[in-house]
Amino acid sequence: MKRISSLILISLMSLNSCEMLFSGNSNSSSESSTESTSNSSLSSIGEDSSSEISSEASSSTSSSSSSVGEETGWKLSWSDEFSSASLNTNIWENMTGNGDAYGISGWGNNEAEYYQGNNSSVRDGKLVITAKKESVGGYSYTSSRLRTKGKVKATYGKIEARISLPAVKGLWPAFWMLPEKNYENQGWPHSGEIDIMEAKGRLTNQTSGALHYSNDNNQHAYEAGTNVFKLTDYTTIGEYHNYGIIWNEQGITWYCDDNQFMTVSSSTWHTDSYSTNDSSPFNQPFHILLNMAVGGNFDNGVMPPDSFTSAEMLIDYVRIYDWIS
Repeated sequence: MKRISSLILISLMSLNSCEMLFSGNSNSSSESSTESTSNSSLSSIGEDSSSEISSEASSSTSSSSSSVGEETGWKLSWSDEFSSASLNTNIWENMTGNGDAYGISGWGNNEAEYYQGNNSSVRDGKLVITAKKESVGGYSYTSSRLRTKGKVKATYGKIEARISLPAVKGLWPAFWMLPEKNYENQGWPHSGEIDIMEAKGRLTNQTSGALHYSNDNNQHAYEAGTNVFKLTDYTTIGEYHNYGIIWNEQGITWYCDDNQFMTVSSSTWHTDSYSTNDSSPFNQPFHILLNMAVGGNFDNGVMPPDSFTSAEMLIDYVRIYDWIS
């Protein structure tokens, strides 16, 4: 399938805190290329979203933070509110090193940091991921990368986190999902990737989301959309915002603070490279990842300034909701 390029400017009249900017392109083999989206509505994706979730970890729902998920029709099925004194290792695994141990040198993105467990902590009810300028393992920067693989996984539902991001050039914070298992015995991108939120630290008023899969020729393809904060709201990525997706068999919708900025229908991602007649690969269990990279391909190798010493990504909660009515 070949998609026709287009540029769509969405009306800003109905938005409270986020603007939306979409651009469309044919399938691309680069994650840093132009962005595309389909035009389905937020409500149409949400109304049939029946979640299948499995968790072997305990959770807490005592946070005082409000959530868009607590509206009519959604039921909280799992969360980590980071109310303990330390990171719950029954939920989160620290991935360490430069990716070599996982078979993905540079984490597949030419990243410039060395991940270590010391860079993640819990403080004042928040998960803190800290990027630092320090020499470890032959790298000049350290940071943290966490995942819930084998511990918390979901198929469909509303997946959301409330996050404050550092507005620092060269940093690449992300909230995303990968499959529990390879689909059809193939790895990335055939098995899929859901980027719920990514940010380029130098762009203080915008974030983005993306979906990665295989095109008709079994090559990397993706859809992406950009969320731009209104300048009149005096808000940046440094403030706390709710980032999430609504995901079901018909498609996936991305939102910021409950404002839609992209929807991708299952007919877009289910290409000729998939052998089954369903909504694969995004009908399988996926787990959650949180990390903050330094440098890397996402922003074309942009690095922090010489004056950089450290910066923090703060996560208030991570939640998964089921659609119940």
